[in-house]
Amino acid sequence: MAYEYGSPSRPIEETLTAIQAWLMEVYRAEFLPAHRRSPRRARRLRRIRGWEREIGHLVSGIDRIRQETLPCIERDVGYVFQDPDGLFRILMDSSTRRLFFGILEEFPEDALPFPAKDIDILGRFSDDAQALALIGDVTLRLKILSGPHAGVPGLASLSDRWELHEQKLGLLCRHHPTGRTLEREKETLAGAVLGLLYVEGGIDALRAAVPLLMSGGPV
Repeated sequence: MAYEYGSPSRPIEETLTAIQAWLMEVYRAEFLPAHRRSPRRARRLRRIRGWEREIGHLVSGIDRIRQETLPCIERDVGYVFQDPDGLFRILMDSSTRRLFFGILEEFPEDALPFPAKDIDILGRFSDDAQALALIGDVTLRLKILSGPHAGVPGLASLSDRWELHEQKLGLLCRHHPTGRTLEREKETLAGAVLGLLYVEGGIDALRAAVPLLMSGGPV
């Protein structure tokens, strides 16, 4: 699925796996025993190793979403998404900006074995959830529910049903919101899934999912 700033040249999981493998190669090539490392070399090795591990966590999370979360959503809404990358983008946490933009700052573009644009795009995925949630909300209010002032019910509970917040893809040190902040994040994630449903499947696909909002159970 194409967005305003495009998609990576390869699927997200494939792109991340390639970045992880390359970072490990760089780490091995630059590795020196501790007693021979300058402070600068030690800091660089720690950064590279940390990035490699965090990307490994992202790859594991994507595999879990593909195997568990995506089939559950598709079963509930009665629609098979064209590309799982759409959901992966929605669930990319804002903490990943630091990861991907840090890699771009560390390495010159000609040292990368893949387009720098791909890493830059990965770092901007966390904007997708807000944009798609707005699309889903406006479409529901204006085209499906009872007018622009109609409320969109059940989004937080729908997020809980699909465990969207628990499946977010991000750094282990990301914040853990509570209260109304947590509820808003859940609503955004569920709304973004509905927005993606509309973008891919059109108004009929989104309309078919409305009973799920009302009942809190399968359509």
